Amino acid sequence: MKLHWRGQRHARAKAAFRWTLALVLFSLGYNGDRPACLACPCRAVSSAGVPAGNQAVAEGLRKVQSCIAEAAGGRDVRLVAVSKFKAAEAVQAALDLGQVDFGENYVQELLEKASALPSNVRWHFIGRLQSNKVKKLVNIPNLVAIETVDSSALADRIASAAQAAGRGEGGIDPLDLFVQVDTSNEETKGGVQPNDAPELASHIAACGRSIRLAGLMTIGAPGDMGAFDRLHAARSAVAAALGVPDAELGLSMGMSGDFQEAISKGATSVRVGSLIFGSRPPQKL
Repeated sequence: MKLHWRGQRHARAKAAFRWTLALVLFSLGYNGDRPACLACPCRAVSSAGVPAGNQAVAEGLRKVQSCIAEAAGGRDVRLVAVSKFKAAEAVQAALDLGQVDFGENYVQELLEKASALPSNVRWHFIGRLQSNKVKKLVNIPNLVAIETVDSSALADRIASAAQAAGRGEGGIDPLDLFVQVDTSNEETKGGVQPNDAPELASHIAACGRSIRLAGLMTIGAPGDMGAFDRLHAARSAVAAALGVPDAELGLSMGMSGDFQEAISKGATSVRVGSLIFGSRPPQKL
């Protein structure tokens, strides 16, 4: 009985420590994602893990847009609001405020939101794409981009599905594809090595009019600001291989914790979620 009681006391002490630590981290603004940018007002956005109401979404969106404008210095930078695990109502709240580009990581979740929300939403797919889900994804009429293409086989499958869907014909825009580049040499993330980006980009550019090479994308390791420089260099190599100006190819890089740094390195598109919608709920194991 004494051992059992000591075990319970130890468990309670551990639980109390974890709760105290959580309160301290929350008071410092830590939300479990990458560190928020320290110099701009978007750090003040609450991310306590509770569902964000319309007012919170509006405030978060306004502050992120302000940060982007300050970092961009007059240059056009697209904001893709990442709505993964967030309700369609939260997306609608941002849409009502003029935000039109949204990013999703999972095909099924995107299918459900696309059917529930207006057609003027511009959807970007930013997750790992399985080949057996390509057709369903491409058939979403207002899907404008797939940002995670990392093989010629996947590009071919997307091109075939896009052609069958009438992309690039009859006034329908082609589907934009980004070459995903592994700039931090992480096995857990998709993407081609920087040296292989020109070959895949050239393949996409030659796939026909149903798809269009829009640029390069990366998900760098947390704290690895050099990832932005490496993607920038990869774009220059791709542009040289294709014989086009660097500026014709976009750079999709930077997330909630580092999008200002990404913009300073030339990002043309940033993907920000938690600073707008609040932190995501914990995934069930």
